[in-house]
Amino acid sequence: MKFERKYTINQWVKWNKRLSEAIEDFYASFSIHPIILEANLHTHSQIDFLVNVVPGEKQKLHHVNELTNEVSYPKHNEKVGINQFSTGNCSLEFAVDDQLEDKEFVLVYDSDPEWGDEEDDSLDPIIEDFELVESKY
Repeated sequence: MKFERKYTINQWVKWNKRLSEAIEDFYASFSIHPIILEANLHTHSQIDFLVNVVPGEKQKLHHVNELTNEVSYPKHNEKVGINQFSTGNCSLEFAVDDQLEDKEFVLVYDSDPEWGDEEDDSLDPIIEDFELVESKY
């Protein structure tokens, strides 16, 4: 089963608020939370840029070591990229779809996502270290 809906970020500096609103809209429409955020590389790079330059954003990041489950946080001057966004009951994995326009993103619920599928190589997961946890839903 797969549900998806396209959204647009109108102002870069409000990307996380827009994403939270889109998650709420998706849930209201489909009664299920999305699990994937698809966007083109430029949109992902703008989000990473803002996480690094907007005061307070980097403090919302953490990384969980898959072997030890230890949580770590980025250093003050460390440049980071994110591969997940979590808020409330929803956690999104980031994926690249370069068929989307700048500022566009698609929220997806897919009961059987196929990362790196040979038939559709336009969708690839983002491999970076940190997850942004938004405290407000």
